[in-house]
Amino acid sequence: MKELLKLVKVEFQKLKRKKFILLVTLAAFMFPLPLAYLMTTPAMMEQYIDKADAFDGLFNMVLGYGIQFLLPCIIGVVAAMLFFIERDNDTFKNIKTIPLSSTQVVTAKIIVLFIIGVVFCIASTVATVLVGMFTLDVYGLGYKIFLAVETGIFITAGTLPLIVIVVFFSRTYVFSVLLCIFYSVLNMSATALFDALPKTILWLLPTPLTTFWSAGDMKRHGINMNLEQMNGLIPSTFQVILILGIMAGISILLTVCTRKGGNKIEDYCKNRIIEIKTLSYYMGGDSSYATLCSIDTFYFYG
Repeated sequence: MKELLKLVKVEFQKLKRKKFILLVTLAAFMFPLPLAYLMTTPAMMEQYIDKADAFDGLFNMVLGYGIQFLLPCIIGVVAAMLFFIERDNDTFKNIKTIPLSSTQVVTAKIIVLFIIGVVFCIASTVATVLVGMFTLDVYGLGYKIFLAVETGIFITAGTLPLIVIVVFFSRTYVFSVLLCIFYSVLNMSATALFDALPKTILWLLPTPLTTFWSAGDMKRHGINMNLEQMNGLIPSTFQVILILGIMAGISILLTVCTRKGGNKIEDYCKNRIIEIKTLSYYMGGDSSYATLCSIDTFYFYG
């Protein structure tokens, strides 16, 4: 357990150098600010009973548009940074000198993703309170922060299948960002088309599943929510934990397997390159055979 905590600390130190945690915190204000301004317009205020009800509406919009759209993108980008940093800095060989398994390394990185997801959701809730307290009646902070923590855990767990794809293909950061944006848009589109899609598909996508669950949870806690159109789509907390737990467990297992396979391929390729250079040297600089070996190496993993 102590080794795992040390690994988590090391992963955060890697991100600290890139100052990404600060950017994540600042990104939490991206949606609350314009949405709070939108809530002050007469057309929006007419839709709510009072300012307290309007604050609930603001929190619900930040939860739906801000957290559930932006968080998968953030998690995907952070995951690319965490899983690619050893490749980019050529430090795989350093890790191999330490008695750590791929499972431990991957688990530490996944824990960091969950922590960042929770931090972002809490920061988004705090930002909502800060911008809403000037024009709306802020209340129920304890429940809203707790709901934000749960949402952060659920959305992060539902984004882990995306991490498997990022690690498996091991491409550039641009590919990872585009993939994350596509994933977020796909989830948001499915949420918007909930009345036209089968329940099974909606529950297999993290954003619709979490959206329906959070709406039902807020309704149970006395928040004014119109859920007539979502009848039969709202899952229980146990169902959400079960679905996302299975999804996260399979994703972590596949990530570990992909990571192990990637390391073996990298070792093979490096050894082949050394052989190619050695053969080329002893053959008097004749590059024909070396070129043939290069083609063989490229075919194997390229």
